[in-house]
Amino acid sequence: MLEFDWPTTGNENRLAELERDIKSGQIAHAYLFAGPAEVGKLTAAKHFAKLLICPNQACGECSDCKLIRGNTHPNLTIVDELWIEGINEDLATLAKKSNFNQSHRTKNPKAKTDTIRIDDLREILSRLNHSSADWKIFIVHDIERLNREAANFFLKTLEEPPPRTTFILTTNNLPLLLPTLVSRCRVLNFGNVSPSAIEKMLVKKFPDLSDSDRTRVVNFAMGKPIRAQKLAADPTVFREFKEYFEKLKNLLEKPNTAEKLAFAERVSADGLETQKFLEAFAYFLRSFLLTRAKNPVANSRYSPQKIVELIRRLDVTRQMVAKNVNARLAVEDLLLQI
Repeated sequence: MLEFDWPTTGNENRLAELERDIKSGQIAHAYLFAGPAEVGKLTAAKHFAKLLICPNQACGECSDCKLIRGNTHPNLTIVDELWIEGINEDLATLAKKSNFNQSHRTKNPKAKTDTIRIDDLREILSRLNHSSADWKIFIVHDIERLNREAANFFLKTLEEPPPRTTFILTTNNLPLLLPTLVSRCRVLNFGNVSPSAIEKMLVKKFPDLSDSDRTRVVNFAMGKPIRAQKLAADPTVFREFKEYFEKLKNLLEKPNTAEKLAFAERVSADGLETQKFLEAFAYFLRSFLLTRAKNPVANSRYSPQKIVELIRRLDVTRQMVAKNVNARLAVEDLLLQI
């Protein structure tokens, strides 16, 4: 049973570990929250930081909590969204997500991706020099964005951590991180959340959602409570997901080589889109297995053996994408198997 009121769904065992650290006062100098996207790692990291800073267990009313809510607390640095030319250029809006100075990213050469470079890291870590003697916390979301130079620079900081400082890092792709960096963190593995837990959360937070839409949201969320909240809160996002799943369903049930290649080109153009496709594909394969178990003649194109082979190929594709192999070729090879 958790003592604190966490604004997350699922992964209670990991949260219980953090509560034990708080109660014992044994706070690690670096935590690494690892696991799939949209399961609540960043939400948990922010609340953990609030529990460490607020003297009243994240009361929400004190001056510390108000500063944290406005993303202006001098002892809490959050690195989330970054300035990117032509994509994220509103520094005032970005300040609500990342509260370190990003003006250097607007100068030549202008930042064109969300890679965290060494100049970013120097700006972030400059906040270590603030005069306050209080505990300082740094949250870096998606730490795999560090390029090699920045990762090596950051490693030196973790090897000799400043006193009264804690780094809370998150990653969706643990294999991409330097093993030496991982070894200097306390790793907490977050996982997908059960459908029943997500449904319970939706009933509480979105009481006006119809039963049929709630069931669809749970299915589309695929174990990711943050995605479930986005789907439930925004009809446009919900509609786009329904259309996406329908396109993928048609592709699987009525395969066409030209359509497969066009689909592969589209979903491999962006890393997040590639991950969404791989998750959706896994969802459909599980659905086919369940359908075949209930009705042996259903989905006759996909025998249990064929589905198992596709699941194996899906795992291979995920590994290739994680290793930065050409995503388009990897997705094309997978789709050509159906």
